[in-house]
Amino acid sequence: MERIGAALGGLAFVALIFGGLVAVRILTRALYAAIWFAETVATFGFALLVGYVVYRILLGSSDDPRRTR
Repeated sequence: MERIGAALGGLAFVALIFGGLVAVRILTRALYAAIWFAETVATFGFALLVGYVVYRILLGSSDDPRRTR
């Protein structure tokens, strides 16, 4: 009976370690996905900002009241 208890305890310990590894792997993959998404959104946002600045410089009207155009 003692051996069965020890075997079950060892099995529970191995399951706990394996479950912890799986949980860490899932969390790191979720973090990688979140970082990739944030980088993608930031890149598109920066491209929009640069496009808006270029539009304002080349084609847009000025907000400066001293400018006659």
